[in-house]
Amino acid sequence: MRINHNIQALNAYRNLSQTMASTSKSLEKLSSGLRINRAADDAAGLAISEKMRSQIRGLGMAERNALDAVSLIQTAEGALNETHSILQRMRELSIQAANGTLEDGDREAIQTEIDQLTFELDRIADTTQFNQKKLFSGEQNGRAFAKISSNQVAYAGNGEWNGQVTAEPTSPAKVDIEFDSNLGKVSKANIEAKTFTINGKRYEIDLTDGTSKGIVNGNIAVNVTGWKDPASNDTDIIGNMNLLLNALEKAVVDNDSDFTVTKSLASDIGNNTDGNIKNAILSLATKKPMSAKDVDNMQGTNENVSTNVSGVTFKNPYQANVTTNKLGADPNAILANSFTIEFSAMPKAGDSLFIDGLTINFDTPASAYANGTATLDVTGKDISTLLGEIVAVLDDATKDSNNPVAALSPVYSFNGTMLTLGTNKTDNGSTNGLEIELRDQSFDSGKSEDLNLNFQIGANSSETLNISLSIMDAARLGIGFNADGTKAAVGVNAEKGVNVSTEAAASAAIDQLDEAIRLVSEQRSKLGAYQNRLEHTVTNLQTANENLTAAESRIRDLDMALEMTNFTRSNILNQAGQAMLAQANQLPQGILQLLQ
Repeated sequence: MRINHNIQALNAYRNLSQTMASTSKSLEKLSSGLRINRAADDAAGLAISEKMRSQIRGLGMAERNALDAVSLIQTAEGALNETHSILQRMRELSIQAANGTLEDGDREAIQTEIDQLTFELDRIADTTQFNQKKLFSGEQNGRAFAKISSNQVAYAGNGEWNGQVTAEPTSPAKVDIEFDSNLGKVSKANIEAKTFTINGKRYEIDLTDGTSKGIVNGNIAVNVTGWKDPASNDTDIIGNMNLLLNALEKAVVDNDSDFTVTKSLASDIGNNTDGNIKNAILSLATKKPMSAKDVDNMQGTNENVSTNVSGVTFKNPYQANVTTNKLGADPNAILANSFTIEFSAMPKAGDSLFIDGLTINFDTPASAYANGTATLDVTGKDISTLLGEIVAVLDDATKDSNNPVAALSPVYSFNGTMLTLGTNKTDNGSTNGLEIELRDQSFDSGKSEDLNLNFQIGANSSETLNISLSIMDAARLGIGFNADGTKAAVGVNAEKGVNVSTEAAASAAIDQLDEAIRLVSEQRSKLGAYQNRLEHTVTNLQTANENLTAAESRIRDLDMALEMTNFTRSNILNQAGQAMLAQANQLPQGILQLLQ
């Protein structure tokens, strides 16, 4: 008998420890529901299970990718559905225009609608997006880094857009006919048969002495009665001036419906003999607003004014004390013409933007504004930051004493990716508007045919689906044209639609629109095929996910009934072990009997 070593207690303790460890493992498995909680549980099973988990999660994400692809295709197909509707309407209009019962004016109205529908085709192609990805504008290098919203700016080729933005005139064309005191002193012999030429009409002075005439010598008569000859004082001079003014006013009002006429009579501003007389003014204004270019485009030389009457001058009311030989136009409209430059990407080194006389280069190193030029570094910037810098350059330019952006509206701003500019300068036929030029050196209209998209529709790297979306603007459909009638480049917005201005042109347009409808149908058919394939892909991914999950479950999940049996066994052994350990610890007590 020994008291230093209780072998029986040690044996019972060892067995109890093993049983408790087994019980702990059973509890862990039963509480987690997993057969494998750590690599020690089943090293090979864990490796297989983790590979399966990668596939299962990959299949789940691939399913979401495929559903996103279906959503993208549905977005694209929905836009093309409206494109189809527009083309069908255009074809309907072309058939109408081809009918011989229509006049040219009727076809002009049809052409207006055709043009607007063409612009809408381009707008749909430009703005249809999914997750900010433009679907029908082709690859990025087939689009310029920015798009100018004004139809006065057009594509000039070689990645360059330019034009002159002008405001619509809001003021009429005017001319002031000013009569000074010298006119009132002219004798009857020297005033008789003198002429005025206004708006292509010739007016001839006729001293009727009471007999009114409509036409004299083939000219419109200006009937003047009571001319003082000689004019002996200021009253006589003023009387003669106002007689002619009133007679000319009546002749213009009676014979020219283009003008509204106002007048300011001559008056004495001194005494009756000092010759200090306020000039008489007859003001003519066109009934519709006109720009300088509109004036120049008046029929023939109708904008010209002239007279051989001594003491009469024509003046431009928009230019102080400036004599003229034609109608004058206000160079500034009340309302500015605003437009936007929308940046879809950051410009690259070598690209540039010209605003009136200001040159903004995108390159490195950057240089501050000086003498009408600035260079902006685009490295590491976002579009909003760049536009803020462009506005800062415009601020510097407008403050320059040699302001290079004189035609720029005082209000200009940016918001997000859009730079808003404007001008209140009307068109004078040369450089009166806001000159705009955008240069994108990497632009290639030939690369804008297709947008290629890769969809990850499987759990592994090689399992992808590639689809291509053709550019769907008016030019690509063959019905977008430049202002001169030439076909617009693909990727560049059209300036006018298919020509239906004549019966023959309208008949030819039907065939062009048939081809456009075919191209859209072809694209929609491709999209429908892609969508049907993806729907099968989604079903297959769901099935694979389900089966692989079941397989992984058989490896990793716990058989709860079996493990509960093991737990019950271990629990009984724990109780027995604890009892036997207690008994073994009592055995050395017997040695005390020997010591009594």
